[in-house]
Amino acid sequence: MYLIRYQIVKQALETPELGRYVSYGIEAVALPDGQRLAFVSDVSTDPAFAANLAERCTEGQLDPAQLLDVVLDAL
Repeated sequence: MYLIRYQIVKQALETPELGRYVSYGIEAVALPDGQRLAFVSDVSTDPAFAANLAERCTEGQLDPAQLLDVVLDAL
């Protein structure tokens, strides 16, 4: 069994509708080796929102397979 840390990832993205913008995704990382277990891109342009969600996922030791569902429920 390993511990999982959820953390935000700053992304520089671009769409035809919005142009260039900065957004934050959330990744699940296994500790202590740092292997990425899951990643959801473009969660929010608000880093505080993304960081709070990542922190709650870490505290609850969310199963990485559930990350996308949790993000969609939080939006």
